[in-house]
Amino acid sequence: MAIQIVRPTNRREFMDKLVEPYDPKSGNPNAVFSESTKLGQPEENRAYEISNKSEPEKEFNIGIKDIDEAVYYYFNNILKLSVVQNNTKLTLPVIYGTPENWKSVQEDGYYRDQNGKLMAPLLMFKRGSVTQNRGLGNKLDGNMAHNMQLFKKKYTKRNFYSNFNILNNRAPESKYVVSATPDYITVEYECILWTHYVEQMDKLIEDVNFASRSYWGDPNRFQFYSSIESFTDNTTYNLGENRASRTNFTLSLNGYLIPESLNKSMASMTTAYGAAQIVFGLELASGTEEFSIKTNKGKSSNIKPVLLSDSVNIVNNITQGGASDAVVTYLNINKTVVATFVSANTVSFSSGWLTAPSPLPATSLTNFNFFVNGMYVEPSSITSFINYGSLSILTIDPVLLQYSFESTDVIIGIGKFN
Repeated sequence: MAIQIVRPTNRREFMDKLVEPYDPKSGNPNAVFSESTKLGQPEENRAYEISNKSEPEKEFNIGIKDIDEAVYYYFNNILKLSVVQNNTKLTLPVIYGTPENWKSVQEDGYYRDQNGKLMAPLLMFKRGSVTQNRGLGNKLDGNMAHNMQLFKKKYTKRNFYSNFNILNNRAPESKYVVSATPDYITVEYECILWTHYVEQMDKLIEDVNFASRSYWGDPNRFQFYSSIESFTDNTTYNLGENRASRTNFTLSLNGYLIPESLNKSMASMTTAYGAAQIVFGLELASGTEEFSIKTNKGKSSNIKPVLLSDSVNIVNNITQGGASDAVVTYLNINKTVVATFVSANTVSFSSGWLTAPSPLPATSLTNFNFFVNGMYVEPSSITSFINYGSLSILTIDPVLLQYSFESTDVIIGIGKFN
């Protein structure tokens, strides 16, 4: 008897089920996985394997070394700890506590160079523990990471700035760098300060304490939130003719890790591109005759004067060769006015109608188009549209329109408003 193993649907598979294909015969346009899904193994889809050899940025990752470098950068380039000794300002050297150096420091309590000279003033730090912070988000599964983050790039080699695209309302193609949600961790560093005098040590403690509860690191790379809870009491060592004051403190950084590992690369794509499109303006025709006139305009290569026959409202056959300035101005006006809700079938526009110049017919309902939340209102569903001089009232038949006005609707009118 065969045992059926049920695998939970992942995020991508669940979202694919919600896609309604434009052509039902063609089916869902989303890519199908190149290989069958195996239980406990990451999904492989060759459609998501996009090479980034020609791109300046590589796959996004951050490790423990980056956090160590952030601490070292902050001590050297931001804090710039220093003391005054013999009327001379001395900058504190910052060194990382390698296992050999750290062991000798723990045994002797101080640090000497290769010639046996006591090194003071000095700052030495060493990474202590790395603890996961489970109070924040996570990737859910290391082999099948479902939580992703997108970093959008505005301009790339495939999407460069072009005046042609601007003039033609071409939506740019967006590029996204995809990365898995990191593992949030808390890294603790053991730090030791040495000076010759207690007064010098007090100044250093003040400087380091003031930098606590801030973001440490290179602003052009990574920064991590830091905290220092306490400093140990100063300990003075008398070493023959030399003396040294020592202070220990623990530095905690809230970091995150995205390793450069194989299963992370297999679990998610690294690059994705958005769809580009051309957006056309909205132009409506109320009848076949008007549609024919609008589609034939612009096909002629000769520039002709504006004729009275260009008006869709003309009812008489006028043989006049040109139009007056008043007629041309009237034909070119198409003002947009937002309506105010009155009732379920009535709205008002805070504008009256323009007076049509002779020999054009009087302004009427046919000179206006109305839209409710972007949907065109058919003239057959309009009961009346009355001009009151400085106000226009629109009344519709909810039965013919198949819906009623609501106070939250955005209703606009386009036409010969004054």
